[in-house]
Amino acid sequence: MLKLLTYNLLEGALPAEGPPDRLGAALRVIGSADADVVAVLEARHWRRNRREAFRRAGVALGMRGILAAANSGFDIAVFSRLPILRWVNHGQDTVFLHTTVSVDVSAPTGETVTVFATHLRPEHEGRWQETRLLLDWARPYRKRLCAMCGDFNAIAPGDSVAKQFIWPGSELGRREPRVVAAVQRGGWVDCFRERNPRAPGYTLGAGRRVARVDYIFASKRLAARLTGCAVPAHPEVLSASDHSPVWAQFEV
Repeated sequence: MLKLLTYNLLEGALPAEGPPDRLGAALRVIGSADADVVAVLEARHWRRNRREAFRRAGVALGMRGILAAANSGFDIAVFSRLPILRWVNHGQDTVFLHTTVSVDVSAPTGETVTVFATHLRPEHEGRWQETRLLLDWARPYRKRLCAMCGDFNAIAPGDSVAKQFIWPGSELGRREPRVVAAVQRGGWVDCFRERNPRAPGYTLGAGRRVARVDYIFASKRLAARLTGCAVPAHPEVLSASDHSPVWAQFEV
């Protein structure tokens, strides 16, 4: 089995604001999922002090990892208890506000699984261009064992939002489905919706969750081995970040 988790940590979960040890809370949330591969978005300031936060996360999770620099400083970290064979930072020095990284890991079966971790920009302008780039980078992997995960800052076609809790001016009110629809047309399977046809699966919102914007997509070959996908509950999830994590498990 291979369990993949994606998690957007608000401002790297470092204590500029909010609880004094949000990173500790976030690492406990991650640890409770017992994932094999973890993609951390908004790893902001994790390169400071000789990568202190990055090293702390790796020790707490018992995993080795890579830290990919983002154009915005909102870096992406990927941790794995499986051997990391290769990784590429695709989005740096491109039109991406943040970045996209791909990581090849050796699965328990000996097969190679590629994980793309991405963070698309929150505003509609520019997000479509990022999506097209992401799909171009991932296209050669569509027939392989490959997952695409992260914060897409977009609503899936047919998904609901908790309108009464959307903050004024938020793009969530538009319920723009074009980004996720394009990913699905590209042959990628929405793992959460595949296993949870009716559950809202909200992942984003401060204080309470109002929309699903964090996803794990799988190539059809990998999706055929999907055994589960969920937004995990944890007593510290609302205090750790303004996002909830998502995990998916595959028979590989």
